[in-house]
Amino acid sequence: MQRIQFWARPTLLLSLVLLSHVGLAQESPAFQSLKKYYFSLPTSVLDTNWLMTPIDTGGMNYLLPLRQGLQREKNRAIIDTAAYYDLLSDALCRLTDYSTSQWYEKKLTGITSREEQVLLRQQAQPFINATGTDATSFILRQTAAGRIALFNASYLKPYTYVWIGTMLDSLRRQGYRHLALELLSPTKDPIQEISLSNGLFITEPVLGEFIRFAIAAGFSVISCQPDYTITNLRERKKEQALRLGNYFKQIPAEEKLLVITQPETITGGDDKKMQPFSLYLSSWIGEPCLSIDQCTLSSGSINAAGAFLYELMSYQKPVNRPTIPLQNGQPLLWNDPYYSALVWHPVPSYTNQRPVWMGFYGKKKTIALPAAHPKSWLVQAFYLEEIQKRRPGNCIPADQTYQLSADGNYYLFLQPGKYRIIYRDKDNTLLTFRDIEVNR
Repeated sequence: MQRIQFWARPTLLLSLVLLSHVGLAQESPAFQSLKKYYFSLPTSVLDTNWLMTPIDTGGMNYLLPLRQGLQREKNRAIIDTAAYYDLLSDALCRLTDYSTSQWYEKKLTGITSREEQVLLRQQAQPFINATGTDATSFILRQTAAGRIALFNASYLKPYTYVWIGTMLDSLRRQGYRHLALELLSPTKDPIQEISLSNGLFITEPVLGEFIRFAIAAGFSVISCQPDYTITNLRERKKEQALRLGNYFKQIPAEEKLLVITQPETITGGDDKKMQPFSLYLSSWIGEPCLSIDQCTLSSGSINAAGAFLYELMSYQKPVNRPTIPLQNGQPLLWNDPYYSALVWHPVPSYTNQRPVWMGFYGKKKTIALPAAHPKSWLVQAFYLEEIQKRRPGNCIPADQTYQLSADGNYYLFLQPGKYRIIYRDKDNTLLTFRDIEVNR
């Protein structure tokens, strides 16, 4: 990766044309308003926390890391720019401002050089010429044949969880009874409900909903989080595979296991011979593992090269649903031969400032909520049953947004049920709340 030189401007122009067609990631107007407000505030003790944590004395404070980060930016106190972009992208994702989150994620991953783009355009051609088939139907045919299926999914791209969520009922009918999540904090027994105690990653509302759907579908939801006290990556993967393999060996032979991990990046140098987690697990249990990559061919991808490939493909041959690219009837792979198939996700579309995929493909309804207070900013929907058991700061919202639509409403995606709607200002102060019921 390198800075763009003067002679590379034609390639830059092409890149800008691609981005204009595949959904340009940029700061949302709501985030720009929030940035202006936080820049105007004096620095407080909470703003000096270098971790940019979303947790304060009341539990989850989804706006706090934005205030901390933007105060640091205003005071030119950013020590590690990459870490800053990473933490800011995480915080924006939890607030469901995915466009701005991807904007900072792209700053983190960087751009490809002119020489890299020439090669990537060549590598993209087989995908552009490939035959596309519906990913859901294709994958369900593959999962029916085995006992263990691995998917990668990214909390920065929650639609990767949404797509798996659409298959949960079908996977259940195929015999899948257990769901292992890498992002879930270690637990002794399968979880029955979710809260802040289950880890910071699952405080992202879409991921929280995915877990609720899995529990409701009858899955035993467990953690397969690696032991981060093990510093050697190879040894950490081996330990992770050993623990999960032992769990798999204990379940009845007629039951199957669904595993979701973060995307892996196999690099060169010392890591050139690094085996993916699926091979470690397959070797330990003595059975083949279906391994699906759905992050490489997604908006923003997992690195700059993948992002350029996705943008080019989506410009030249856009898809309107998750798709498997096939060549001679077989899944087409890119760089990593250990995956069973690549899922090509469509460019996200938006309505009322919200991505359409947040509706979980029809499982959730779009609910319009007017601002209930002159200072209303962040609108959160909590399940009434959950918030009556514990304080709001320990609950995971079903949905939340700070983006007001042009018609003056906040739009939330909610499944049928009873909710407590909480309205907060830019300082996260609770202004008011009301209970609602979403009918079928």
